[in-house]
Amino acid sequence: MPVTLREGRSSDRPFLLDILKLSAIASYPSLASLGRLTLKDMLETFYDEYDRPEKRLWIAESGGIPAAALWGLRSMHPVLEEAELLVVAIATLPEHRGQGLARILLSHAAQQARDEGAKALRLFANPANTAAMELYRAEGFAPLTTELRKPLS
Repeated sequence: MPVTLREGRSSDRPFLLDILKLSAIASYPSLASLGRLTLKDMLETFYDEYDRPEKRLWIAESGGIPAAALWGLRSMHPVLEEAELLVVAIATLPEHRGQGLARILLSHAAQQARDEGAKALRLFANPANTAAMELYRAEGFAPLTTELRKPLS
């Protein structure tokens, strides 16, 4: 099927919430089982917090149907002090996986960020998400830091 890219718009909010859910669960699987707030409520709150003018949102459509999205924010790296595009969420709907949509979105985001003067793309990923990690490595992403966490029970 033909793939087209377009900028996201306000009418894409329901689709973007689906993408955020897929991205959040892939990155932080424990989110699906959190207590007081439902995942939907958390994502609505997250959306409201990050729906900023510096937001960059691209939708990949397969056969005219939204199938994948990348949401980024122009930012300054907190340590390196370089302009970058922070990828807040990237995901492909399960029925559209394997078509290279995430790769197309990452490539487009990189070019757009470069055109705007950014020096890098940055994202957070769950190392257990092997498909995503393989894609990121193939696209030239490399670990910058390692975050460690010790649960206190």
